[in-house]
Amino acid sequence: DAAKEKSTSFSFDKAALFPFVLKLGEFLKKGFDHYVQLRISGIEVNRDMLGPFIEAQMHSWNPKIGGKEMLDPYTKKAAAHFIAGVAFNMAHSQDQEK
Repeated sequence: DAAKEKSTSFSFDKAALFPFVLKLGEFLKKGFDHYVQLRISGIEVNRDMLGPFIEAQMHSWNPKIGGKEMLDPYTKKAAAHFIAGVAFNMAHSQDQEK
């Protein structure tokens, strides 16, 4: 049956994602650190400030999984802004505790 054969030709290897996810974590840490540096400088930070910074950090990163590129420009931009939001929330919550 052609439909069954087509559906079984897809696979998802979670283990192949580890390097990708670890690198996303590095970008998250850079965003967090950037927030901290801006706050130390006396700058009030918002998540919109972190997005372009993380995008710039990710500019030359072109991850591949199974030899296939994973991030087109739109997806890379979305990933950068997602990471910026998480970095902001993590740092801002700690900032509010002070």
